[in-house]
This record gives sequence, C-alpha cells and structure tokens, in this order.
Amino acid sequence: MGECKLLGGAFAIAVQLVLFVTTLAVMYGRKRCGPERSWPVFLLDSSKQYMGAGYIHLLNLALAEKLKSMYSNSDPCNWYAVNLALDCTLGVFFTWQFLGLSHVILKMLKFKLSDFEVGRYDRSERYSQEDGQKAGGVAVAPYFKQLMVWFCVVTAMKLCMLAIMMGLEGDWQALSSFLLDWLNPYPKAKLVAVMCVVPAIFNGLQFWLQDMFLAAKTTSSQLSAQRGG
Repeated sequence: MGECKLLGGAFAIAVQLVLFVTTLAVMYGRKRCGPERSWPVFLLDSSKQYMGAGYIHLLNLALAEKLKSMYSNSDPCNWYAVNLALDCTLGVFFTWQFLGLSHVILKMLKFKLSDFEVGRYDRSERYSQEDGQKAGGVAVAPYFKQLMVWFCVVTAMKLCMLAIMMGLEGDWQALSSFLLDWLNPYPKAKLVAVMCVVPAIFNGLQFWLQDMFLAAKTTSSQLSAQRGG
C-alpha cells in the first residue's frame, strides 16, 4: 500500500493543475453572478485572491510535510485537508477581521486611506493622467498597496490557524483520520480527494465570501469610469 504524497511525481503535478483550473472556474462564476465590475477591476480583485491563495497553498504543503515529520503516525494529506478546511472557514472570519484592523493601523500611521480602500482603483476619482500606470480604466498604484496589505492579512490569519491546529493537534488528527483514512488503500484517489474535491468545495466557499468584502461597491458612474468611458 502506497502513501498519499502531496509533492513529487507527474500525477501530483497534474492534480495541482486541476486544482488551479477549478479555482479559475469558481472565480469566473463569481464574475457572472457577483457585483457588476469591469473586467480590469475584476481581474485586479481576483488576482489578489489568487496570489494570496497560492501563497497559502505553498505554506500548507510545507506545513503538512513538517507536521508529518513531527507526528510520526500522521498523514501529510490529512494535514493538508485540515489546513485547508480551517483556512476556508474560520480563517475567512479572521481574514475579514484582520483586514478591518489593517485599516485602523494604517489610519493611526497616517497613510492615505483612499489608496487602501479595497477594490478601488479608479483613476478618475483620485489620480491625474501622470499618476500610476494605466490598466484599462484603472490605476495600478493603489492595487499594489492593497496587495501588500492583503499578504500581511493572510499571513496573520495563517499564524492564527496554525496556533489553533497545534493547540488541538490530537483532535484534528482524529477527525481527519476518521474522514479520510478509508482512502489509504488508494493513495492516488486520496490525493485527488484532498487536492481537488475538498478544495473545490472549501476554496469555492472561501473565494465567494472573501470577494464579498474585497469587491468595492460600485456605482454606474464609477463603472463607466473603470471602463474608460
């Protein structure tokens, strides 16, 4: 009986590509069903989520392997599933709270808060023709500021989730074993379940919820300005 391996091998790489395509489909669904935004603004909003999710995905892979080495009888795929489930449920609440806290801190430090207003990149509201670089009807300077804040926010969230996971390590191991160990005789099927099926559910929920507080409330005049018209 083989072991479920998160890293290495063509099959594991193919599974991660399927995961990437699945998340693209989820975000496209959000574009169709979510608040009206121009494509440039939607792509900027979505890219923050994708880069943050990619960063957390790499951390989760590393943590799963580290936790396996710390707890000899544990399974890295189980640990990855625990990481993902926490990030996409309780982690979304922490992310929302930390995002609000970040604006309080930025205000205390006397930064220009309009640059950090989530989802706002409209040149016509705050920028002259000389400012930033044009990306459709938007200015990208505030985007990079918001992106830096977003990375700080998701890092803080991940540290909190790690503390919760380590504090209840035995409980998480027992729960993940109960739910996933029946797949142990089929390591490839388990990898697909952990890297495709579970993320399709949890990442889909996470992306939709996070997009609700990352997307700006846009008026018709602002939408026209974003489109360059």
